[in-house]
Amino acid sequence: MCMSTTQYSTSKFPVHWISKEARYKLIELMLNTRSLTELAKTLGVTPTAVRKYIKRSAHPSDEVLLKAIEALAPYEKDVAMSIIISDLVGAIKALYESVEDKYKAEIKSKLAEIVR
Repeated sequence: MCMSTTQYSTSKFPVHWISKEARYKLIELMLNTRSLTELAKTLGVTPTAVRKYIKRSAHPSDEVLLKAIEALAPYEKDVAMSIIISDLVGAIKALYESVEDKYKAEIKSKLAEIVR
C-alpha cells in the first residue's frame, strides 16, 4: 500500500495526537536514509535538536512532525503510516479498555461512523 502525498492532507493530519514514542520512531526511520545534518535541514531544526530526538531528551513538535511527514520518501511512507496508525489505534484501545461499558458503547458507535 503505497501512500502518495495526494492520498492524505497534512493540513488535516492529526499530528497533535501522535505519541512521543511514535514521533521518535518516525525521526529514526528518516535518519536511516539521511545524514543527521540533512535531516535537520529538512525539518528546519538544528543537528543538535535531531540528536536530542534520537537520545529522547526532547521530542519533535507538531510543526516538525508535519515537516517530517511531508518530507517522507515514497519508500518510507508505508512504514511511517504503519507507525502512526498503530500508535493512534493503540491509544483508542487503551481508552476503550479503561472506561465503563456505557462509554465503550459510545466509542464503538463513533468508530462505526468512521468505517462505514
